[in-house]
Amino acid sequence: MKVTGSLQEKNGVYQMTVRVPDINGNLKQKSKSTKIKVKGKNQRETRSNKQKAERMLVEWLDTLSKMDSYGADKDLIAALEDWMAMKKKRIRADSYESYRCNYEVHIKPYFEKKNLTLGDVTPRVIYQYVRTKEDEGQSRKSIRKHMVILNGVFKEAVMMGELTYNPCANITVKDNQEEHFEGTAYEIDTAKKLLEAVKGDPIEPAVYLSLFLGLRRSEAVGLRWKDVDMENSIVHIRNTVVHCSKTLEQEKTKSKASKRDLFMPSTLKEYLQTVWDRQEEERKLVGREYSDSEHICQWADGTVFDPNYVSHRFIKLLKKNNLPRIRFHDLRHTAGSMLVNSGHTIKQVQEFLGHEKASTTLDIYTHVSMEGKKDTAQAMDKLLA
Repeated sequence: MKVTGSLQEKNGVYQMTVRVPDINGNLKQKSKSTKIKVKGKNQRETRSNKQKAERMLVEWLDTLSKMDSYGADKDLIAALEDWMAMKKKRIRADSYESYRCNYEVHIKPYFEKKNLTLGDVTPRVIYQYVRTKEDEGQSRKSIRKHMVILNGVFKEAVMMGELTYNPCANITVKDNQEEHFEGTAYEIDTAKKLLEAVKGDPIEPAVYLSLFLGLRRSEAVGLRWKDVDMENSIVHIRNTVVHCSKTLEQEKTKSKASKRDLFMPSTLKEYLQTVWDRQEEERKLVGREYSDSEHICQWADGTVFDPNYVSHRFIKLLKKNNLPRIRFHDLRHTAGSMLVNSGHTIKQVQEFLGHEKASTTLDIYTHVSMEGKKDTAQAMDKLLA
């Protein structure tokens, strides 16, 4: 593919402009800034800047000239594979695992059978994919995750001049209110009943950590003994365990704000000591086969829990004990709600839960419990009666 180009000046900076032939041989013009200033501090720097810009242009032209397999006639699966390889380098490992799972299980098998090129894909093709996945029983939320991948591929194709439009652009997958499940925070009495019900259950440590510290599921399962400072009663949230096609551990949290240090309530500290003692006994019983994962939430042989197991087991536990159905994640909301209702500031709750912005905390915890509403009504009585 023959590609030509030149340098222009725009706002004192070198800009590259190239002309790339499309599938029909028509030239498409694309521009990109080098971010290199035309004028340097002196004549020598000015010459050097121009040479750098020229090298960037040559490299870009070389890259584009090698893209002979690109364009509207490129195989769709090949384009998807390239996009997935690019995303692997740019996003978190757990996010990529989620992308890869949706791609391998749903998108690739569906489109492989159709043998399509990029140019063959129309809005109707995308719409038919959405309808097929709905018929298979996939939730709208799941299908939207598929659309992120498809939209990303075609958006990039348009940006690169390979296509003139994105067939996903006007396809929206709205929530189905019938399949939408809204979790709710437990009141204090119900939370106490849960702690009684979970005694001796494998997921007991995960429930304690999420309820007493407001941890996400990935944070609770990812917590290791080296993250717990029993002497100073501090827990360091540094590690997570997530799951898509496989269990994945990573030395990082959801966001920068999620990496936080929390003081342990004395009840939790005493409970964790019993967990430590039990695991030491299990270590001796299992012997050489014991896996030194060093997690608080683990099996008797030392292997870490699959996060999905925690959620599935939790639902069964609630049903068995006639407790209101909530998601495991709602234990975190329960912790946040109890703190807000007991008078703690939004800033305190934000730092406790590891939200990046206080607005996130406000959006979630604008409600108060019935007891809180009762207190408000009584306060108005005193003020106005």
